[in-house]
Amino acid sequence: KEFAQCMGADGCPKKLKPGCGGFGIRNFLTLFLSIEVTKAMLEASNAKDSGDIAAYAFAQRKVDLFTEQLNESNPLLTEISDAMTREGMAREKIAASSAGSLCQEEKKDDCEKWMLVAEKEYLAKAGANEKLMKCNLKYKNLMKELRESQ
Repeated sequence: KEFAQCMGADGCPKKLKPGCGGFGIRNFLTLFLSIEVTKAMLEASNAKDSGDIAAYAFAQRKVDLFTEQLNESNPLLTEISDAMTREGMAREKIAASSAGSLCQEEKKDDCEKWMLVAEKEYLAKAGANEKLMKCNLKYKNLMKELRESQ
């Protein structure tokens, strides 16, 4: 049985929050694509068993496209997840060094440093999300071309 939890820098478990464990975008997209690969593999197997060469080739191309998308999107999902985690940690540091909405004078340097980190990671996450959208659009178009070729 698998147990997921977030660990702090000190190695102690931290309270779970959005983006920390659970069933997020990474798992959802991976699950969706895995289901599509499995369905296409079943189609390919059934077509092969019935001797339908054209249906087999079509289904096998679907398997290939979904597998390629899974492989291409995985590192992008890792980028998003890692940037999200680092951004969240930076925002926790900001909160820890803030009094209300203004940084305390003695912690102002730390607060400003963590604000820069949070902004950098926010932009990294946005960039990786943009790359993922392009990847998804690429495979959406490839699947559309495949369907239209029938």
